[in-house]
Amino acid sequence: MSLLETKGLSINFGGIWAVDDVDFSIEPGQVFGLIGPNGSGKTTFLNIVSGIYKATKGKVFLNGEDITDLRPFEVFQKGISRTYQSSRLCWDLSVVDNLLIGSYTSQSYGFLDTIFRRNYVNHEIEKLAQHGLDMLSYFNPHLLDKRYELAKNIPHIDRRRIEISRAMVSHPKLLLLDEPTAGLNDEETMTMMRDIGKIKEKMQDIAIIIIEHDMKVMEHVPEKIIVLNAGAKIAEGVFDEIIHDPEVIAAYIGGQES
Repeated sequence: MSLLETKGLSINFGGIWAVDDVDFSIEPGQVFGLIGPNGSGKTTFLNIVSGIYKATKGKVFLNGEDITDLRPFEVFQKGISRTYQSSRLCWDLSVVDNLLIGSYTSQSYGFLDTIFRRNYVNHEIEKLAQHGLDMLSYFNPHLLDKRYELAKNIPHIDRRRIEISRAMVSHPKLLLLDEPTAGLNDEETMTMMRDIGKIKEKMQDIAIIIIEHDMKVMEHVPEKIIVLNAGAKIAEGVFDEIIHDPEVIAAYIGGQES
């Protein structure tokens, strides 16, 4: 059984099919790249899978369970976590507080516990915070010295690391990365590629879907690549197959995006 499967997944905005009849499946431990010209439906596809958008038609299944109509927090609780192209960190919170946001589904205490069992709650918060920091230190140990600094004062590449670590603290089955190297220079992009490789080292069963425009990333990180154009899947295969596919070449050189 596939970890994630979409069947005929489609969404229509004002008469335009932003995602059009996309069939897709990914197994545990696989890494898929998702590419296509601007406006091809890549982020929209992730938004449907993560529950932000509701599909006009088609289905999304996670471990065989229909999650098409679940809300984002319910999808997250099922085991799908993500990052975004533009930063979603809380700028005026510390690094550790941003990490704690990603652990709310792992909390073992409730409202009454915060009143009557404060020592227990404090102990649980410390454990969750340490788990997030352990994840972050796997990418950059020096960030531990900045755990109490505000997120807005952290360098851009480390903000990306914080976002990925926050997405991983809930132990997701599927991680969605929307342009994790956006805004990074060439050297930082290579570093981020290594960081994504570290995710697979630490959590071998996790599946990853990564959207990226940088073909250096697409060449070295994913096992297979899906290409979208005007909302439709036009190709699927390994990198060398994709870059020589005539339809893919036409989409990038001569295709017009809706």
